Amino acid sequence: MKRLILIDFKGRSSLYLRKGISGILRKGILLFAIYFLLSANSKNASAQDMHFTQFYSSPLYLNPAFTGAGVCSRISTTYRNQWPGISNAYKSYLFSADHYIQRYNLGVGILFGNDVAGTGQLSTTILNFMVAYEVKLNRKVSMRFGLQPGIGVRSINFNLLLFGDQIARGGNVATIETPTQTKTYFDVGTGALIYSKKYWLGTSIYHLNMPDGSLMGSGDARLPIKLALHGGAKYAFNPKEKDLYEQRSISPAFNYQHQKEFDQLDIGLYFTQYILNIGFWYRGIPLLKAYKPGYSNNDAVAIILGLRADRFNIGYSYDITISRLNSLTQGAHELTVAYQLCKFKKKKRSRLMIPCPKF
Repeated sequence: MKRLILIDFKGRSSLYLRKGISGILRKGILLFAIYFLLSANSKNASAQDMHFTQFYSSPLYLNPAFTGAGVCSRISTTYRNQWPGISNAYKSYLFSADHYIQRYNLGVGILFGNDVAGTGQLSTTILNFMVAYEVKLNRKVSMRFGLQPGIGVRSINFNLLLFGDQIARGGNVATIETPTQTKTYFDVGTGALIYSKKYWLGTSIYHLNMPDGSLMGSGDARLPIKLALHGGAKYAFNPKEKDLYEQRSISPAFNYQHQKEFDQLDIGLYFTQYILNIGFWYRGIPLLKAYKPGYSNNDAVAIILGLRADRFNIGYSYDITISRLNSLTQGAHELTVAYQLCKFKKKKRSRLMIPCPKF
């Protein structure tokens, strides 16, 4: 996903998201469809959001309904360095922790993130609290609903920016009054998941209240509502194999995001053999939507390598830019590390686990 910083001569700054079930019960599908259609009727307005390639390794950022969806308590971190070939590009950080309270079918968690970009070090910090409720539709299908209230803080160092009047006067003194450099706002998101042992489908909605992130306090930099739809399936090559080291599976998956006029589709495939995960992904919508005439919606292809050892999961991905920026950006590097607070024991459980790749 490409992102663009826009700064006008009055010092306003906005960071935009850019180019940015077969036996499932009818009841579950109907509930899920109503949820998604309601979300799709939401209004749009100007925005900023971090982007990650290994979104299933940062599940709480992808969808609050994933909160508490693991075997037990877990913590995870993510670091992304996007477009290192461009000076002062994008560096993003995530930290999350979640826990499942079995007695109440409730997942609770917390998510902290920070994104820094541009010469003016435009920084966005998020602190979100998560809660998700899990319900069994039948023996083979479950649903989860999540809520994510939180706060966001935007800041910029205006002393590092060069404005039009400074250029006209020799690049030294700005004649405009420096606006407030920090803005704090309340933000709300929600999400839903429906899944079986083999399939999963989810949707999430962020910035429901369209908070104002303007550093000028003018109300003209509201974050547009972001919609996401993601899902996939897991197919085992040898489902009766009891040796964990010999178990192999393949998982096709997708993640579609829409925010204001920008759309993005990630579609890919994971291959898993016990401790090893290999993923191949394509990002773009080349035939259905263009950035503008002459600019096809092709962004990047990505390779993901993941290892799972006892309680630790670690993943690395590299994005290869395939747009016209390929000679300038040097792609993107992303590293994820997750730790599970209990040792996994293969035993019969009444609780159904989401089959999406975890590393």
